[in-house]
Amino acid sequence: MNENYIEKMRKDHGWFLRMSLIFGIIFVFCIYRNMSGITLPLLTAVMICFSTVFLRRMGITLSKDTVPYGIGIMLLGISTCCTASGFLHFFNYIGIILLFCGAALHQVQDDREWGVLQYVKKFFSLAGMWIISVAEPFRRHEKEENVDKKAGMLKNEKTRAVGVGILAALLFLCVVLPLLMMSDRIFSRFFTDFFSLFDLGEIFDEFNLGNLIGILLTFLIGMTGIYAFFAAVFRMKQEDQEVENRKKADPLTGITFTGILAAVYVFYSAIQIIFLFLRLDSGLPDGMTYSQYAHEGFWQLLFVSVINFAAVVICIQVFGENKILSILLCIVSVCTCVMILSAAYRMMLYVGEYNLTFLRVLVLWFLGVLMVIFFGVIYSIFRRKFRLFRYIMAVVSVMYIGFSLLRPDRIIAEYNISKTESIGYEDVMYLLYGLSEDAAPELLEIDMDSLLETQAFQEVNYYFNEIQARYGDMSLRTWNFSRGSALDTAEMWKETAGINSIAVE
Repeated sequence: MNENYIEKMRKDHGWFLRMSLIFGIIFVFCIYRNMSGITLPLLTAVMICFSTVFLRRMGITLSKDTVPYGIGIMLLGISTCCTASGFLHFFNYIGIILLFCGAALHQVQDDREWGVLQYVKKFFSLAGMWIISVAEPFRRHEKEENVDKKAGMLKNEKTRAVGVGILAALLFLCVVLPLLMMSDRIFSRFFTDFFSLFDLGEIFDEFNLGNLIGILLTFLIGMTGIYAFFAAVFRMKQEDQEVENRKKADPLTGITFTGILAAVYVFYSAIQIIFLFLRLDSGLPDGMTYSQYAHEGFWQLLFVSVINFAAVVICIQVFGENKILSILLCIVSVCTCVMILSAAYRMMLYVGEYNLTFLRVLVLWFLGVLMVIFFGVIYSIFRRKFRLFRYIMAVVSVMYIGFSLLRPDRIIAEYNISKTESIGYEDVMYLLYGLSEDAAPELLEIDMDSLLETQAFQEVNYYFNEIQARYGDMSLRTWNFSRGSALDTAEMWKETAGINSIAVE
């Protein structure tokens, strides 16, 4: 696979441009003013289909190993329309982009022998080339002109001329049509009703310059983004697998470095086992409780665990194979696992005292991911050909998708309400405004009698009125499962509480 794909793509510029224009239109329909609606899974499916078609156009067959990437992308799209959490929405989009990039690299390059550093380098290289290729859709390539002239492809020239005319007319109408709609109400109502058939009426109800610019930018991002992405992918020439003939660093340096770390970490791990896990409290400082002891060193342990992960991975990459070095790296990794368990145990003690928050759940999830990753790191110490980066990508993808689909805000609300005997004003305020609408259904489990005639009761009532005002007119295109569930909960709250709605200012 040593053909220069970017040149082949340039020769077929017209076909790729037409497909990108179609994708841009679908992109606008799915995502304009609708970043978490039910159309996002549709967009991810369209992305996968268009990518498959683009690759086949270049003679590249979809690999079976790429299928899990597509499944992950689809699940993230589904998760986005099932939650109202802005945090999850943002990282779902990041996950979709990273999986999309990983799948593309896997398809066009031989990544079987890549290490962690090679993968990181390739991802940054792809990102840079993606930016460089942004102007690619708008270029008229000289080679393409010569090919057309030599072949006498008059039909293609006419098709291109028609396509350019259609595109110019659409851009012109984007400026003229809003003016016409503002000039005549009957004309405006006709177009509003027409677009309502496609569930786009809310966009054109108040057609103004802001909407026009937003639609054009969204279209350009979708059209240019997919064209430039594959131009970047094809620009990355297929390289022969690098032979690992580079001289490795002297293992003695690594042995000295890891030996010192191992001695310190073994002692620290013994302290954790004796004083935290076994609770032999004779050595605790005077006046310090286990809750204080557990909380004070949590973030330091988390930071050290991440540093250790980076140090072990770098040592594996830099130093040659050596039995003593492997044993020391294994000791460091096992001690790091003890630190992770210590950090998780400290956090659980703290949660038992002060309940859950989103940050605490996120940290516990991260510690779980880091622990599973270290299992792979330990294995790779003794099996240097183990594809560690692919393992890390699989672990993070699976565990993040699971985390996103579980909608942690709802779990937090359920846990806090069930564990709190007498829920106070601050607890209610966190449930209402510290979490997303995912938590709304759990608010019905709050003891109503304890809230009557309190400020907290009025806050809950105001919260549900806000939900009705904000999401009461959701269309099919913008439907979000979590927000729909919150709307249903608002109705149930009004029936249960037996109160009238308070107008939202």
